Amino acid sequence: MSSRDKQKWFGLVWLAIGAIGVGTAGAQPVRFTKIVLDKTFRSEGVAVGDVNRDGKLDVLAGEVWYEQPQAVSISGAAPGPWSDARRQGGQDLGREGAAPDWKMHEILPLGQYDYKTGYSKTFANFACDVNGDGWIDSVITTMMGEPSLWYENPQGKPGHWKVHTGTRSACNETPLFADLLGNGKPVAIWGVQPEGYIAWFSIPQDPYQLWNMHIIAGPKAPGSQRYDHGLGVGDINGDGRNDVLIQQGWWEAPQDRKQENWKFHRADFRPACADMLVYDVDGDGDNDVITSSAHDYGIWWFEQLPGGKFQRHEISKSISQTHALRLADLNGDGIMDFVTGKRYFAHNGKDPGAFEPALLVWFEIQRPEKGKVQFVQHAIDDDSGIGTQFEVVDLNGDGLLDIVTANKKGVHVFLQEGPPQTIALFDGKTFDGWEGNLDYFRIEDGAIVGGSLDKAIPRNEFLCTKKEYGDFELRLKVKLLGDLARANAGIQIRSRRIPNHHEMIGYQADMGQKYWGCLYDESRRNRILAQP
Repeated sequence: MSSRDKQKWFGLVWLAIGAIGVGTAGAQPVRFTKIVLDKTFRSEGVAVGDVNRDGKLDVLAGEVWYEQPQAVSISGAAPGPWSDARRQGGQDLGREGAAPDWKMHEILPLGQYDYKTGYSKTFANFACDVNGDGWIDSVITTMMGEPSLWYENPQGKPGHWKVHTGTRSACNETPLFADLLGNGKPVAIWGVQPEGYIAWFSIPQDPYQLWNMHIIAGPKAPGSQRYDHGLGVGDINGDGRNDVLIQQGWWEAPQDRKQENWKFHRADFRPACADMLVYDVDGDGDNDVITSSAHDYGIWWFEQLPGGKFQRHEISKSISQTHALRLADLNGDGIMDFVTGKRYFAHNGKDPGAFEPALLVWFEIQRPEKGKVQFVQHAIDDDSGIGTQFEVVDLNGDGLLDIVTANKKGVHVFLQEGPPQTIALFDGKTFDGWEGNLDYFRIEDGAIVGGSLDKAIPRNEFLCTKKEYGDFELRLKVKLLGDLARANAGIQIRSRRIPNHHEMIGYQADMGQKYWGCLYDESRRNRILAQP
């Protein structure tokens, strides 16, 4: 409440303050708090697992792992070292902060990798207790075609981890660790050279020996070359068993998965792709396939038609180098969505769109009516992207799915923010939680009333909340009575008092002659940011 042009005025302002919604206004979108674990290029794959057995999930990226300090829910009112909201095209993407409490530990001596000219020694990273000792180990694929490795967790002891060989070759640029057997336990699936096998692997009784290879197809199977693209797992024919997909078709899983040379069904899932997701996109009862371009533009879904044929539909061509996909129901509506983004500098700046922003996005799958499907793209971040593999998992145990990525931009965590809190600022009876000169404010019929129709107000007066808030939506009703030519009132936003002065520094949403509904600097009214 302020006097117009520092004159005395007679007037009355009536405020019915309801609640402050700490978070995003309107229908609540899925928002993420971005945490920068590391800006150094460590790996193009990332894994999540409880490395130190403290009950919290940690992040593994190549030669390092990052210890999660505590599992905390992220909401609009949660404290933290966050900067202002990240924005893209006017859209609020959520907050960003460093990770001062996350501790990095070396798994191996650190390599030095130049994102402009080369690659790291980790293309994919998986967390698995390989030797059955109860401690999470780190499984990696190195440069395509080279042996896959696993790093043995030292069980909390200091020092670097021991390196062991898992398979003598790991080919295809989308190596998988997936639930092929349908028992909830993921197994490794990739190509093997020089023979040209597509195979899955089981860990032998002696885990320090090479893993047992179970041949799905080959020799000279499509998809088995070092730099082949496209690999997926899912139930294509609806028999309850997970099949294996490549660009050229799919292998039907037999009842005994250890049986060699599965039956191959030709299908055209081109153009060249990376992950191949299997999901009933249109809700018609059979599974479809979602793919994306690893080194160009393009995201597609392949609708399964009667007779086992597939029809390609384009989803988007707005992002290049979408070298990985993850299926997840991010918004909790019961329909799966998918996450993807740019694998930044995948070919060291030589791919189409290489210098465009390193986007991370999710596509919401909507079914507005039976037989219809549409995809809504949502931005998550524009300075991170993905690698050749990433994770979508509830990292902090709050029941919401988070995203963990590693690539040439560094290592990042995106914690999904919980629903905004609703906080009552005024109890309708007292000024508890407020401070100011109460000579000019009172409570009548559950509303705050400022000023008087018969008593002059000599200067600006403010009633302030004692507590500070971050992002919020404030809902209230205001009624202004009296000499409207001279009286005015407003709400100060992100403001602070000027010591020993009757004004404030900050912006005011105003009610009063000439300034109805304006947003301006309270101490410099010629600086108007917005007006009706």
